[in-house]
Amino acid sequence: MIDTLHIEAFTNRSRKLQACIHCGLCLEACPTYLVTGEEMSSPRGRLYLMKALEDGRIEATDEKFIEHENSCLVCRSCETACPSGVEFGILMEQTREIIDGARKPKLLRKFIYIKLLGNPTLIRILQFPIAILSKTGAVRLFEKTFDLKNSPFKRFASSLQLLPNDVSFPAKRLPMYPALIKKRGAVGLLLGCIGDLFTSQVNDATINVLNQLGYDVHTIPEITCCGALAAHSGFGDRARELALNVIETLESSTVNYFISNIAGCGAMLKDYSKLFEGTPNYDRAIKVRKKMRDISEFLLEFHKDELLQMNLALPTKTMIGYQAPCHLYHGQQIKDAPLELLKLIGDADTFAFEENDICCGSAGTYNIEHPEMGEALLERKMSIIGKHQPDIIATANAGCLMQLVKGVRESGSQMQVKHVIEILSESMSER
Repeated sequence: MIDTLHIEAFTNRSRKLQACIHCGLCLEACPTYLVTGEEMSSPRGRLYLMKALEDGRIEATDEKFIEHENSCLVCRSCETACPSGVEFGILMEQTREIIDGARKPKLLRKFIYIKLLGNPTLIRILQFPIAILSKTGAVRLFEKTFDLKNSPFKRFASSLQLLPNDVSFPAKRLPMYPALIKKRGAVGLLLGCIGDLFTSQVNDATINVLNQLGYDVHTIPEITCCGALAAHSGFGDRARELALNVIETLESSTVNYFISNIAGCGAMLKDYSKLFEGTPNYDRAIKVRKKMRDISEFLLEFHKDELLQMNLALPTKTMIGYQAPCHLYHGQQIKDAPLELLKLIGDADTFAFEENDICCGSAGTYNIEHPEMGEALLERKMSIIGKHQPDIIATANAGCLMQLVKGVRESGSQMQVKHVIEILSESMSER
């Protein structure tokens, strides 16, 4: 029998595994199962393997076991479909932590998830060459010159393909952006360690909207990373270290609410209690959740009527198709708020795409670590989007934004891809 003490260290893991009743309702909700049709590439199959590990029937170093567990996007679509409430997301993160504990992680992965994420100095240093590659068009030229999809360096190629055309040079954020009208409150904006690097315009738009609604926006520079990417990738100790820093920082904050415009970060903060289940930090994590809001959730909860009275409008009649991020739709169970906000904009024909609850293939760093599956899911998504040809593809997460921009560029389309809050900010400016 395999020593299972490392598994038992996770509170209630056995009970959570036993919650699966093997009904199979998760299968058609799972992106990897939709592509492969393989049982072991479904949530039910992966849970079966997790149970086999716990029972000592397989080793954590088994290559097939690792392959199937690591090919999951952790999109949590299965959680929405599951009638038994299986907590698949945290089970998968724990499983990957067990795998990484049983074998030595590669140096590059250790550097990214332990040294780089949560280190703003290193990120700012890397931002200079990334900005040069982006602004000079060198990346796009490289794409045209070489067949990146069939390159032996697929992960590196996938990273290059995701780079936006307008990555900015490092610019220090102000600690606070004051309200533009009579102050009604103060909120903290979680900038995101990678979000403010690749999609800083989304944070600009978020600040603008909140300022126009009367909020002082604090950027809380002490928060360097929420730990989501580390947790998804099996670096649990690092994820808990980063999460504890966030909790301690937010506990000392006097703002009314904490706002996120990155679905994955927001889901992570709301789920800190799962990360610290069975520890003294559990109650502290619950308190953070109570003040945590996605930007779309916050605006719809407190300002829907006010936004409606603003007569929001874009310069021309616009068709907007909304693609939901997995960690907003499934992780936070926020399904309608972004769409309802967009429908407040006059002269905008807004709708949700078919398979709106299926992942686009981004999933944090998944599209880099698993480029073939990431590309297959993006092609599936772009096929659906192509049938509608909207003027704007709207989403609500930095990773999804970059993945869909890549899809549009590869398709040769003129469609724009924007975060919901960017569109809302533009509609306020056009009044």
